[in-house]
Amino acid sequence: MFKLFKNRDFLCLFSGRFITNLGDSIYSVAAMWLVYELTKSSFYTGIAGALILLPSIFEFLVGPLVDRWKLKSILVNTQISQALLISIIPIGYFLDFLNVWLVIVVMFLVTCIEQFVYPAQNAALPKILDKEELVAGNSLMTFAYQGTDLVFIGLSGLIISLIGVINVYIIDVFTFLAATIIFRLIKFQTNTQDERDNTELGTEKIIKNSFKSYLSELNEGKNYVINSIIPKILIPITVVNFIFGMITAIMPEHSFNVGGELYYGYFLAIMSVAMLLGTLLANLFSEKPLGIMTISSFFLASVFWFGSFLIKTPVLSLMLFGLAFIPISLINVLIVSTLQGIIPENLLGRVFAWYSSIAALFVPLGSFVGGVASSMTEVANIYGLGGLGLLIISLYWMFYPLLRRIPSPTKINPKEYGFHTGKDLQA
Repeated sequence: MFKLFKNRDFLCLFSGRFITNLGDSIYSVAAMWLVYELTKSSFYTGIAGALILLPSIFEFLVGPLVDRWKLKSILVNTQISQALLISIIPIGYFLDFLNVWLVIVVMFLVTCIEQFVYPAQNAALPKILDKEELVAGNSLMTFAYQGTDLVFIGLSGLIISLIGVINVYIIDVFTFLAATIIFRLIKFQTNTQDERDNTELGTEKIIKNSFKSYLSELNEGKNYVINSIIPKILIPITVVNFIFGMITAIMPEHSFNVGGELYYGYFLAIMSVAMLLGTLLANLFSEKPLGIMTISSFFLASVFWFGSFLIKTPVLSLMLFGLAFIPISLINVLIVSTLQGIIPENLLGRVFAWYSSIAALFVPLGSFVGGVASSMTEVANIYGLGGLGLLIISLYWMFYPLLRRIPSPTKINPKEYGFHTGKDLQA
């Protein structure tokens, strides 16, 4: 696997992705803390969280554009654009025109640009690696993406408390500039026949045909989702994402109330570690019935969450908060893995586009509601609702017979749950 680093272009793509995600991970946390510092209000952090998370719902829409535009231009120009936008924050601070709405607008625009970055990087990989190297290449790129998220989202809170949020933004500017330089070093092999065909066809016609094809495939995925058990499974997933959105909105204020400024970093760090542990432990439970695992996991998570809410000792509250995310992360992996194993390969992308988009919608929605609710009640009460939400999910699966009886991924009968095979679809 690591012999791929001998490939100069792959090394540049990997390094650029690592540095880009480092910047993304840090500024997403820094933005929430800066909004709270400027306003001392979870109402504004709720709005900021909603707007920062909103563009991720529409990431799938940039696919046709990434397929048609020059990849190197996308990789380079997105980094320059993000660096310029991020630099507005420290400039505004030093020139004394920084305000909460400037931060929110800048971060919204930066996140919109970010939606082009990762699809472009994924599309770039087959152009610089041989077919037999793609699995290893994807594994390393996934590590660069998820690994930095887990580490730096957790560390960013601690970094903010040590050097200050404005200095974090200055560091972010340099990470994006560094990624720009690295991406410029990549040399892509161009297919002259494709370029000739595209020129003869015309840009307008290309986009029109791509859009029609995309809409048709997206509709097919939608119909598949509707006729399966996925909508019923999505209900608890959306509840979890809604809770996560609410917690994102109130976490700066809640963590400050629990133990002071440093605890914002501690809460984020322990959540990242817990989610990683849940992901790693999921494989140990892959042969267990999914229905029973889901019921018990969410019940256990609710117990830990209520404990974190009720116990006033900062360290214990923090530890119980982290423990709640282990079963949540574990069950998320099991559900996604189950779906991946029974959905026909030719429909995976389309089905998961709907699955991910619907689930992702409730994160910014939860963030907005959490911010609004914070102006009506104490943030501690909103935090406590998280435990209630997790308990309701457990009861939902328990009292829904079809969900309660779902076996392990290896024993599930796809047709029983509305999952048809590719043969069925052709019939």
